[in-house]
Amino acid sequence: MRQHSVECAYKPIINNIPMSELFYSFTFRPYVTLFLLAFLAIGWLEQGGLRTGIWLVTGFLIAFAAEWGSINYGIPFGYYAYQYEALAHDLVVFGVPFFDSLSFVFLSYVSFSFAQFFLSLHWRCGFNVQRVTPRNLRNSATVLFVGAFLMMVLDLIIDPVAHLGKHWFLGDIYHYPAPGWHFDITLANYAGWFAVGWVIIFINQRVDAVLAGYQWSREKPLQLRYLPGKGLFAPLFWFGIAAFALGVTAWLGWGYDLEYVAEVERDAFVAETRKLFLAGTFIIAPIAVLAWTHLIRRDSQPSREQLTAWLKEYPSIKLKTHWSV
Repeated sequence: MRQHSVECAYKPIINNIPMSELFYSFTFRPYVTLFLLAFLAIGWLEQGGLRTGIWLVTGFLIAFAAEWGSINYGIPFGYYAYQYEALAHDLVVFGVPFFDSLSFVFLSYVSFSFAQFFLSLHWRCGFNVQRVTPRNLRNSATVLFVGAFLMMVLDLIIDPVAHLGKHWFLGDIYHYPAPGWHFDITLANYAGWFAVGWVIIFINQRVDAVLAGYQWSREKPLQLRYLPGKGLFAPLFWFGIAAFALGVTAWLGWGYDLEYVAEVERDAFVAETRKLFLAGTFIIAPIAVLAWTHLIRRDSQPSREQLTAWLKEYPSIKLKTHWSV
């Protein structure tokens, strides 16, 4: 049975995008804007402008379609409803907030890049870490699975605190008609995040393979951009997003003014938010330890032959000179 989630009127589609609403979506939610700018910068450094632009468009459209399917048919995230009164100043298209679908772009890419970090060799000289990822690994099924999984893990941290948005600057923008078992978040939601992450990464892996074949046929392979420490950008970005969500959760648990909570609910609110913070920390901590141990392993250093083969796939004059390969 179809459930329509509209609680107040909204404009489903418009001929001309209202610039005030678009501007509001970017300025009132600066964390989305900053994370998006970080994605554009890191994507440009790691895979060039064309692939990053394609990821931006495909990631947004796939996420938009998934959110529209969920608020109308419960697929793939399960049923949930947006509170359009809280989104009165935001750009909303077909019932989906613009900024919300845009978030999937950087969340999917940083998870994809972090997956490569886990599965790649690393050249290290102090804090100058360069990830050595051959194209067959970049576009492999293993990276696809790990990337989708890491995106779902991020949502284990993000969605529970987003569900408490009325207590912080996100706002009370959505709810579940039937709350789930994980701090009111449904398990279907997490399964949907894995599926959407999988689709976004898979499509962009195939795009990269096609572009690489075309570029090699024209003898113009993608030129890597060198920046000291570039191999650390993906894990720092991924943990930065997690730290932001955990920071908001910690503030709600220990620093929030409880005058905004009904007196009979205050003890339960404090207990639940503190448990949410601890649960998120227990999820993130093992991943941080595994990332660190992977980075410092002696056998994670590439050989000269592996560096030479990698630089043939991704030519970089600065790296070749720096490594004297």
